[in-house]
Amino acid sequence: MKSVPRAILCMIGLVFGCFLFLLTVPIDREGKNWCLKLLIYAVNVVGWEFNTTRNTSQYVLRNEFNSVIMPERVCDQKSLLVMMVCSAPANFEARRAIRETWGSERRVLGHSVSLYFLIGETVNSSMQNEVVLESDQFGDIIQERFIDSYNNLTLKSIVMLKLATTYCINTTSYLLKIDDDMFVNVPRLVESLSDRNESTNVLLGKLICGARPIKDISSKWYSPRYMYQEKVYPNYLSGTGYVMSLDVAKRLFDTTLMTPIFHLEDIYLTGICAKKAGIKPHNQPMFTYRQLHYEPCEFRNLVTMHHFPPLLLRETFEALRDPDLDKNCEKYKPMFDSHRWLLNNILKPNRTNRKNRCD
Repeated sequence: MKSVPRAILCMIGLVFGCFLFLLTVPIDREGKNWCLKLLIYAVNVVGWEFNTTRNTSQYVLRNEFNSVIMPERVCDQKSLLVMMVCSAPANFEARRAIRETWGSERRVLGHSVSLYFLIGETVNSSMQNEVVLESDQFGDIIQERFIDSYNNLTLKSIVMLKLATTYCINTTSYLLKIDDDMFVNVPRLVESLSDRNESTNVLLGKLICGARPIKDISSKWYSPRYMYQEKVYPNYLSGTGYVMSLDVAKRLFDTTLMTPIFHLEDIYLTGICAKKAGIKPHNQPMFTYRQLHYEPCEFRNLVTMHHFPPLLLRETFEALRDPDLDKNCEKYKPMFDSHRWLLNNILKPNRTNRKNRCD
C-alpha cells in the first residue's frame, strides 16, 4: 500500500479535529464561524492555495516580455487566422503529428493562416534541451515563464491573449485557441470565418450553460469556495477549442489583468472574464469536445474533434483529403449510437455537473 502524503494526513486531521471541536466544545458564534470557514477552505487547489495571491498582474505583466523561447517572426504577415496550440513540453509526438497534418498548411482556401505551440517551463533539463532543439528546427514554439501544469492553464491562456494582442492584432483577424489532442478541420474553419459579414465581436465554440462548481475534491474540475463563491458558472466555451476576433482578445486580456485568477481556464476566460467585459460567447455546432465514433463522413462537417492521438490525427487527415470522400459519403447514413445516447441522457447527469448542455 502506498503511503499517504503527509500534507493530506495533516489536512484530514485538521478537518476532523475541527469537526470534533464544533461538536464537543462550548464556544461562541464567532469561534464556530471561524471553524466553519476553516472546514470550507481546508482543501486547496495545488498551486493556488488559499493564501496564494491570484492577482493576475503579479504573474503577467502587460509591457514586459521575457519569454524563454520566442520565434523570430510572429504574425508578421497579413492573415485570416492564427492558431495557438496549447501544448506541454513533453508532448513532442503530438506536436509532430499536428505539423504533419492539420497544422501543415499556411494557405487555405486563398487565406493565410499561421500556427504556434504555446508551452510553459519544465524542471527537466534534458527535456528542456529537446524543446530547444525542436524550436531551432521548426521555429514555431513559444515558451513562457511559468511551470507547465494543469492548474496553470489559465496563465497559459492569459499569456496567449497577451501574445495575440501584442503581435497579431494589426495583421490577423481571428485567434483559435486549441489543445494538442484535438483535430482541426482547418478548411471548414476558414470557410466559416471567411463567410462572416463582420470580423469583430466574435467569441464562439462549444457553449456550456448552467454548469455548477464541482465540490468533489478528487475531481480535476474541483472548485473551492475561496476561488468561486457563486452557485452557477456563467455560460462559457469548452476550453478544448474556441475562436475569437482580435478585438475580443484585447478586451479579454485587459479584463484578466483586473480579475483574480480561477484555475479552470475555459470558465475563467470565456465565462467569468467575458461576462465582466460584456462579451457574449456563442455556440458553434461545428465545435465538439466529446470523443466521437470514427467516421470521416461526419468529421468533414465539423471543425474540432477531441481525443485524437497522433496516429488517429494522421488517419483522419488523410481520410478528409480523399478526393472521393464526398462521393463515398453520398449513401452514408448516421448510425444510432445507443451507448452514447445512454451516456449523454441517462448516465451522464450522475457523473459530473461540469459539462451541461445548453437548451
